[in-house]
Amino acid sequence: MAKLTVASIQRQIAKLQEKAKKLEQVDKEPAIKQILALMLKNGVSIQELRKSGGKVDRKSNTKRQPVKPKYQHPHSGQTWTGRGLTPKWLTEAEKAGQLRDSFLIPS
Repeated sequence: MAKLTVASIQRQIAKLQEKAKKLEQVDKEPAIKQILALMLKNGVSIQELRKSGGKVDRKSNTKRQPVKPKYQHPHSGQTWTGRGLTPKWLTEAEKAGQLRDSFLIPS
């Protein structure tokens, strides 16, 4: 068995990346053929496709509404939505024996 070196591993990686590129192209070919067939069927030209700018209606284009706070510190008024890292004030209160639910903002 040949001794592994950084250089030999990098060569192997380069070869595998090249194989991956070729496989990606092979995987794309049926989709490309299908797209071309649809373009021909509907009379869509490459220029028309370019003019559209690739604009596609997506849900992700809709503006997200901010999340309402779920918890509030009774003295400082600091709030937390319940998402992401737990704020320090809540972590400290829980260590002191308080229940998280005691900080819930009434709905």
